[in-house]
Amino acid sequence: MKLAILSLLLLFNLSPIQEEYGKIELVISETSSDQGVIQLLIFDQEKGWPESLDDAWKIVTLSIENGSSKKTFTEVPAGKYAIIVFHDHDENGQIRKNKIGYPLDNFGFSNNPSLLFGVPSFEKCSQKVTAGKTTRFEIDLR
Repeated sequence: MKLAILSLLLLFNLSPIQEEYGKIELVISETSSDQGVIQLLIFDQEKGWPESLDDAWKIVTLSIENGSSKKTFTEVPAGKYAIIVFHDHDENGQIRKNKIGYPLDNFGFSNNPSLLFGVPSFEKCSQKVTAGKTTRFEIDLR
C-alpha cells in the first residue's frame, strides 16, 4: 500500500502540469536616479496593450538601486509577454506627460524597439516564455 501511494506521489510530481510554467527575469537599466520607483505592466495578450490596467497580466512596482531594477517572476504560464515600464519619480503611479502627450518620465518597452513611428506593437515587444525555462527581458529606459 505504501508503495502504491509513493508511486502516485511521484507520478504527480513528475506530471507535465508543473512544466507548463516558465520564468521571466527582468532587468531595467538607465534610470536617471535612484529616486522614486519603477512601474511596469506585463501583458500576455495584445488586448489593452500598452496602457490598460484591466488587461495587463501583472502590474508591478519595483525599487531602484544603483540605477537599475531587477526582478524574477516564477510560475509564468507559457506564452508571449510584452512589458512597458516607466520611472515614477513622484511615486503617484502615473506617467507624467507634456502638453502634446509625450512622456516626461523615462520609459521603455521590452525588446527596446525603435519609437520612430510611435508606440511599438505588442508583437514587436513580446518574447516567448517557454515552460521550464527562464526568459530574460532587458529594458533600457529612454
